[in-house]
Amino acid sequence: MKIINGANFWSDGLAIYLPCLDSPFVIHHIATKPQKHALTQEPQKSEKGKGKRSISTQLSTHFLTLTYDGLHVLALELLVYRSSPSTDQGETENESLTTIFVSKADSSGYFNSGREDVRLNIGAIVTQILTIFIQTLARPNIPIRLCLFARAQPQYIFPESGRNKQKHVLSDRGLVKWWIRVTSPLLSVFSELKSARLCVPGAEPGEIKSFLLPDPETKKLLWKEGHIFCADGDRDNQPAVRHIPSFPDDPKSRFLDFLVAEGRDGITTVNQFFAELQVRQEFLLGFVAAIIGIEGLVDKNANDTSTFACPVVENKVYSKIHDAIVTSDYSTETLARNATAKFIEALPKSSEYVIQGTQKSSKAGLEGKNHLKEPSQQINVIGGGLVRKRTKPADTRGTTVARQQAADAHNSSNESQQKLRMDQSDHESGDLGMSKRVKL
Repeated sequence: MKIINGANFWSDGLAIYLPCLDSPFVIHHIATKPQKHALTQEPQKSEKGKGKRSISTQLSTHFLTLTYDGLHVLALELLVYRSSPSTDQGETENESLTTIFVSKADSSGYFNSGREDVRLNIGAIVTQILTIFIQTLARPNIPIRLCLFARAQPQYIFPESGRNKQKHVLSDRGLVKWWIRVTSPLLSVFSELKSARLCVPGAEPGEIKSFLLPDPETKKLLWKEGHIFCADGDRDNQPAVRHIPSFPDDPKSRFLDFLVAEGRDGITTVNQFFAELQVRQEFLLGFVAAIIGIEGLVDKNANDTSTFACPVVENKVYSKIHDAIVTSDYSTETLARNATAKFIEALPKSSEYVIQGTQKSSKAGLEGKNHLKEPSQQINVIGGGLVRKRTKPADTRGTTVARQQAADAHNSSNESQQKLRMDQSDHESGDLGMSKRVKL
């Protein structure tokens, strides 16, 4: 397996997206050792597929931070699932799949170059990081997916950074628009794009279309309403648990667990699952929360086995490193600087990659079509302008909507604090706030 030289790899990939300044930027990148972790499951009472198919899935967690002048600027947590059929089952590669889940993304708001003509385009940086992950992790003739759950919150990785007045937090609608703008350039990375879908449970189709962007050259709308987790023709007869992945801290996963606890995992179809999902706590009360997914094939030479050169650590070590950042305080620059130093001290030295930016920035240049604008002020209206449709009672086979809401209410106090989304800039949007957080 070819190991990519980390220093050159990140510098070559990101330098043109970082402004040319006297001081360099620093990326820290670590990953956990791959371990078995099921992405989907068979219904508990189902015999279908037992003894006939055996899928092995390995999960690895990647954590990246971008630092400038001793301060954290950006952080991303990505979960990578690599699924393959067991070789002794006589299976084809049809059930092999690589899934990248954007678990958390956050910006701190503390980038300060000391120059008025320089700003950091977080959106372009996130797009490029995701591009690098897709291209590096893709396997020949095996589909690769990118998934995320978008719901606006003040912070997701940098604790108390929402109190930093220089950090711009988008409204829920602005967040969804931002993620569509960040992920739309990724569609061109795929040599064969199978699907690009946006699901906003409870919203009218017209409202969902208002979030989507056409191809800038062909003007064709490549995005569609819906999700990527099951073929369109099978959604009325396939069990949801068999096709919908379970990601950590994800409302879909909590609902899947609820179905299992209710004994309905074998009878709740994919379409019924999404019909009931829209009355869950995360999608009520006028909030806009979105499920974004892209799937396709990436051209890859069969002999290309390149992988990241970052340090691979055990889960216990990763947890200690992760705790060093999520237990800190980023409410002021002084505290953020101390927190950044504490985090870097906990990392292996080999996780550090120095990048000298090459982008010649100016106020005029930042307003070009390839940049996401970042206004200095913003007013956020939670759920402003959302048109929600009336939900039709789903066939719950003995379970009522009230019963689901009661279960949701029981868990909501723990759930509401754990979403992930991003503080970032938004371009060409009526939403004034730009700079944000994420999750998918």
